[in-house]
Amino acid sequence: MGFAETKLKSLALSLGADLVGITSRDILADGPPSADPCYLLPSANSVISFAVSLDRNIAKDFISKKKWQPHCDNRKAIAQTLYKIGDALVEQLGSEGYQAINVDPNSKYRPEDAAADVTEMTEFYPDFSHRYGALAAGIGRLGWSGNLLTRKHGALVELGTVMTSAILAPDTPIPDKEHPCDRCKMCSLVCPVEMIHSKASTQVTVAGVTETISRKRPNTCCWIGCTGYEGLAASQTWSNWSPYRLGRTMPEEKQELDALCISLQKADPQMQGADNSFNNYRQAVFDPDWFYYSVCGFCRGVCMSNREERLANRKLITDSGTVALKLDGSHQVADKNAIEIQTPFGLRVVVTSEELSNEQPKTRKWPGQFPLDREVIQYLRQQFKSADVKDRATD
Repeated sequence: MGFAETKLKSLALSLGADLVGITSRDILADGPPSADPCYLLPSANSVISFAVSLDRNIAKDFISKKKWQPHCDNRKAIAQTLYKIGDALVEQLGSEGYQAINVDPNSKYRPEDAAADVTEMTEFYPDFSHRYGALAAGIGRLGWSGNLLTRKHGALVELGTVMTSAILAPDTPIPDKEHPCDRCKMCSLVCPVEMIHSKASTQVTVAGVTETISRKRPNTCCWIGCTGYEGLAASQTWSNWSPYRLGRTMPEEKQELDALCISLQKADPQMQGADNSFNNYRQAVFDPDWFYYSVCGFCRGVCMSNREERLANRKLITDSGTVALKLDGSHQVADKNAIEIQTPFGLRVVVTSEELSNEQPKTRKWPGQFPLDREVIQYLRQQFKSADVKDRATD
């Protein structure tokens, strides 16, 4: 490793990166289309990949449903850190006469012919796959879930990428004998929408490495679960942090699943705003009033580096109960008297009976309210004025 590589890695580490690696356009050439850095930067010769770890204790509180908001805040802070690291690397490379770009950490997808905007997307292919770049740069390997796993932090990392015209000495991928995934498959057991198959597999090759990972359901299935349109597991005994329910079984066929996802996005108030995070993720991340609404990602949250801890985490998730929406915008573990109420957004919402028994529901808003939550809360409050909202509960 030369002076230039050492300087760039040291800069990233000094700004909060936990792991940094380098790969090249040529090494990534055997990967899927989203492994091609030239899509974003035609002059790209090298890719700098970096990872920032999530707070382990906060993540555990999140999956066990002890605390919701701290994990959301942790993810927002890390997204800011990723941008700052990338911006500093771009500035350094630019000062040396090289072209460089900082790739958005999230929410950027390649256009789809049949989709006018993100609400009509069904494939969600990224501009550049941070996972593929990180695999090639030696930061981690792909686990059964398809998430990137690191040796020290498991899957509890967020990834960033800088592409540059500079020719840098590449690192090598982690060898098979040091692969951090031991196929415990806890990830497949903690996805409420059963996105990750526990037995069927597929393969992907990147940087000369062939990974065998789970064969997944269509990407719209994951979108429905991780966005929070459906939070309840098939057993109906636990959920992610979403209080919303489809009220019916998830479709099996891709065409029907895609159509459902599109209809839900079209009805989602978040997706109608010009300032939503899918239009400008950087702007959202640095907006002090924007709440990083994270309700799932349990496939990653369960996957810490120690196998015994992963087994324990699975139990935390499946024993954690389900979630209800409070009228102040927060989410809480539902009690046995919680009820489901149909909303105008194609979803049912779970609300505790205690909230609905208040004669004068709280009107105070907190910074963490999400657009869909706000609209649903407003709808519920209107029902207080016109009739007993309990009469509108679903059977």
